[in-house]
Amino acid sequence: MIKPDWNKFNAKFSENPQNNFEWFCYLLFCKEFNEPYGIFRYKNQSAIETNPIKKDGDVIGWQAKFYDTPLSKHKSDLINTIENAKRDYPQITKLIFYLNREFGQYKGNKPKYLKESEEKAHELNIELKWRTKSFFESEFVCIENEIIAKHFFTLNKSIFDLINRQEKHNENILKEIKTSILFNDQKIKIDRSDIYEKLENTSNHIFILSGVGGVGKTAVIKNLYNKLHDINPAYIFKANEFELRNINNLFHDFSFHDFIDFHKDESKKLIVVDSAEKLLDLKYTDPFKEFLTTLIDNKWTIIFTSRENYLENLNYEFFGIYNIAPKNINIQELNLDELNLFSKKYQFSLPKDSKVLELIKNPFYLNEYLKFYNSDDELDYSGFKDKLWNKNIKKSIPAREQCFLQIAFKRANEGQFFVNPNCESRILDDELLHDGILGYETPGYFITHDIYEEWALEKIVNSEFIKSENAKELFEKIGQSLPIRRSFRNWVSERLLLNDGEIKSFIDDVMVNNKIESFWKDEILISVLLSDYTEKFFEIFKKKLFSDENELLKRLSFLLRLACKEVDETFFKKLGLDNLNLFSLKHILTKPKGKGWEIYIKFVYENLDIIGIENINFVLPIIYDWNKNLIREIQQNILA
Repeated sequence: MIKPDWNKFNAKFSENPQNNFEWFCYLLFCKEFNEPYGIFRYKNQSAIETNPIKKDGDVIGWQAKFYDTPLSKHKSDLINTIENAKRDYPQITKLIFYLNREFGQYKGNKPKYLKESEEKAHELNIELKWRTKSFFESEFVCIENEIIAKHFFTLNKSIFDLINRQEKHNENILKEIKTSILFNDQKIKIDRSDIYEKLENTSNHIFILSGVGGVGKTAVIKNLYNKLHDINPAYIFKANEFELRNINNLFHDFSFHDFIDFHKDESKKLIVVDSAEKLLDLKYTDPFKEFLTTLIDNKWTIIFTSRENYLENLNYEFFGIYNIAPKNINIQELNLDELNLFSKKYQFSLPKDSKVLELIKNPFYLNEYLKFYNSDDELDYSGFKDKLWNKNIKKSIPAREQCFLQIAFKRANEGQFFVNPNCESRILDDELLHDGILGYETPGYFITHDIYEEWALEKIVNSEFIKSENAKELFEKIGQSLPIRRSFRNWVSERLLLNDGEIKSFIDDVMVNNKIESFWKDEILISVLLSDYTEKFFEIFKKKLFSDENELLKRLSFLLRLACKEVDETFFKKLGLDNLNLFSLKHILTKPKGKGWEIYIKFVYENLDIIGIENINFVLPIIYDWNKNLIREIQQNILA
């Protein structure tokens, strides 16, 4: 229970006590008359603080007056308010005055100025309700609305400070996220109306919004947040903020219970967990499990955003550990027809290099392409990526580049959202923070876009690759963190995409080096199986594939079935079941992913005499999965 202390109120809000008293009374008025979404008002509203409300046949207005002097000195102010209220709102029947002072008695009777005020109200057919100093000592304020009273009558931080901090955190996360592409003073907007329609479907409460990095997942969240947050509570967290031992640590001076309890009366409320694939990296899952379970119990809507590569793992994680089945919504990249349409409409040329053209189907890269657009440029894939790094990150300042690399590497190893790097403040604040590459809050700096972080980690891998004398030294330098391992796989895939001769030699060295940890070999093998380099790999390592009782060939079979599959929703879409929940099915359909499957089967077929028909048990599951998918494709074509 909070005892009202007006001295503390004056001390805490000394810069503007009237404004803060109005806010206090506004919250109490909304609570009393069940107006959880607030009441419309104009700037400098005439006579009363907000538009009147209708309740039980009455039209009710209210006014808050914070006075430093006795009420007897404010008779004209009170009477003018009553007269102006009736003049500007003729239908008003009840007027509530919130006052921080008490009326003084005159010889045991009502004072004259109080009588005159009430007489004026009676003359105008207005019922007056006085909420004076004693009202703020009532059970309604001190007990039923303790959270509100605590903010105004104590010098300690209150739940409002937490909410304000979380709202600033939302804004910091979303600040540098672009919701349109600016080109020659024109805004290019990608239509995502179908996505918003699905997200606003009230029959669902938990969603995974998936897509490749840069496709616009967080842009969708930003638009949704801008639409909702003035009406409903909406909060955004990054997944790696949940690297905690206790969920209360997420809320600093408050508990998670305080946060939940503050919103208990809200019918619609939203939490977004951005980059949810990083939940898979958490060392301690119990805090997030408590967070998620409590949100579900309290009927929050939850949206996870995730890279589509991790969607299947994330779905199984939610289903297996958290026992929930999110509704999956996928955001697709632009297709060539859409690119051509934008090119004609906004008058820019598309790149001639096929790899760059494929890259800018991604809205993030299209934005970067147009941001530095030069019709005379004919950059290849590597040149385009280097240009983006130099224009965004390095900017001809080596110290800036090195600082950003340090931040990305530190974040990867520590698994934390915020970091405090050992860089010059000039580089951090005047350069990277100023350009929107970094954001800042009291706990430290954070990287504003996952793609910038990925660029940096791949740069680190490539730099150490160039400097290291051998593969073992490279792996020792880059470490074993999960973000680094993901970036290493992306780096290998991109080198293979570019048909880099050095990467092929590197793979050869790794595969024959018994001192390299097996998980690094697995990362390479998965990249190979998903690339067009698979056939060459089988040619080079033909002898090793048959050694040690086909050990490497068996390992490839395992990796194909584990890491080279994707969910197959095509069959159900052919039946018109676009919104099917995968977890409502007894079995989830998957299909082979990457070139590795057919090359593997072809290799086994051509070398069956060496393997031996009696030794092909490990191959049979591959053939079974491949044939099952072919049969399903035939069925889909028949349905079509």
